[in-house]
Amino acid sequence: MEQAVLNQGAERFGRGSYSLQLLGGFDQNVFEYIGEDGLRFIIKFLDAAKYRKASIIRELTWMAYLAEHGLNIASSIRSAQDLLIEEVIHGSKRYYVIAFTKAPGSPLSDLTSDFAMIERWGRGMGSMHKLGKKDSTSASLVHRMAFPQWNDHLIFTDAFPEAAGERVHTQWRRYLKELESLPQDQDSYGIVHNDLHHNNFHVHNGEIVFFDFGDVSYHWFAYDIAIAIYHAVQTVPEHRKAEFVARFFDSFLSGYLKENTLSADWIERIPFFIDFRNLYSYVYFSKFVDWNEMDESTRNYLLAMKADIESGQSVVNLSI
Repeated sequence: MEQAVLNQGAERFGRGSYSLQLLGGFDQNVFEYIGEDGLRFIIKFLDAAKYRKASIIRELTWMAYLAEHGLNIASSIRSAQDLLIEEVIHGSKRYYVIAFTKAPGSPLSDLTSDFAMIERWGRGMGSMHKLGKKDSTSASLVHRMAFPQWNDHLIFTDAFPEAAGERVHTQWRRYLKELESLPQDQDSYGIVHNDLHHNNFHVHNGEIVFFDFGDVSYHWFAYDIAIAIYHAVQTVPEHRKAEFVARFFDSFLSGYLKENTLSADWIERIPFFIDFRNLYSYVYFSKFVDWNEMDESTRNYLLAMKADIESGQSVVNLSI
């Protein structure tokens, strides 16, 4: 990203002298603003060719709605012009720039034994899902906004990436057929975070602070749970996965069910959604990342993913 873009965005939200530290993001577009006066916050640069302003407004509105209802959310920051979204133009490119308070605390450091915190994580997701239910009595602004449906993303609407291979494509079509047949009633389907893994919240003084709601959409609640499990399992070695996923699942679901109800039928579908997340992740990388730009370890990891997907191998053996 051009330095001129970074400078314009930082100057809209910051003050005085500063530096920007790259934190990451799929497009390498998330930075920490570090001011010489001690001011620190998170700033994101969104390419207008990929992101619509309306979707950003929905994201910020949903975050504010959750915060109003008691969840700890990294709050939005307004610019010097009192705007939540700034536009930066450089040459022929336009970027939307948004900023957030830096979530206090740090990532959950112990996924393998801090099951009390994993239960709180599940409880937070359960609260989100309860608020994300859309029923006949939902009259608030947030429930009148046109959040995207689960299959509105380019990965579903655009051509399947040839790089993924035909055998993966066969599995993709099979999973999509199953997903399209699932009911979308208010107790199973609603507004979800859609990426609430362990790197999208911090733990501070025993409480969880959630952030990064850029993928919020309508989806099945069971899929959102599956995302948390899928990414947590990737942090443990193969020989410990079975034991870990069982304890993680019990703790997470225990917290979740304290805030939101989910029927046994949908809970039993969670392993299916875990495997779909694995498939989705591989297809996403195949479509949006240049194979030649990956390091060797990433390529080897993806090749192993592909082999498991083609053979129909489940990510984990989760007995429910």
